[in-house]
Amino acid sequence: MTALLMLPVQASGLYRWVDENGEIRYSDRLPPDQTKKRFQKLAPDGRVLTTKEVSKTPAQLRQERAEAERKQREEERRARDEARKRAEQKHHDDVLMLTYSTEEELIEAEQERLDVIDSVIRLLQKNIAEEEDKKSKLEDTAKTRYIDNGVNVPGGLAQQIEYSAEKIASRQHQLLLKMETREKIKRQYAEDLIRYRQLSQIRKDQEAAAKAREEEQL
Repeated sequence: MTALLMLPVQASGLYRWVDENGEIRYSDRLPPDQTKKRFQKLAPDGRVLTTKEVSKTPAQLRQERAEAERKQREEERRARDEARKRAEQKHHDDVLMLTYSTEEELIEAEQERLDVIDSVIRLLQKNIAEEEDKKSKLEDTAKTRYIDNGVNVPGGLAQQIEYSAEKIASRQHQLLLKMETREKIKRQYAEDLIRYRQLSQIRKDQEAAAKAREEEQL
């Protein structure tokens, strides 16, 4: 490897590069085939003045432009999403503060909605219990009159049992959806209550600040 100090110092400085064998080269003239490869321009005292990186191919340049455009689109999409969320939050806050005057009103509204859905849940549970009882009686009839006697269950009775089972499954699915809706309502009102308290405190702080400014002006 050629040492820099062993080369004559030129007033115009030196070029430094790595050749195809991995050896560091120095010269006051840059080989023509090195112009598109990485090299450094050195000052007479050995300081690096400039570094020229490997020239990128058209394909690499296109890829970089495509990546830059993708990132820009992603940033724009993110900015739109954030703006939309802020607008939605402001709308929700405005509706919340216009709808309820106190925390108690919000809590009462939650209970009213829960009471309605609870009545639907109780009705579904009652229907399921009644249908399960009906199905159980049909199955007992099929067992005692036919199955225990080694006789095939008549088609009509078998259809009644199947239809009853389908009704139970349908009601159970409806019940599950109502239970999920109930939990969703509870979560939403819990979040609304927290937000209502925050907004109420902000409003109180703003009113207190406005009052203090008025008193200062008197």
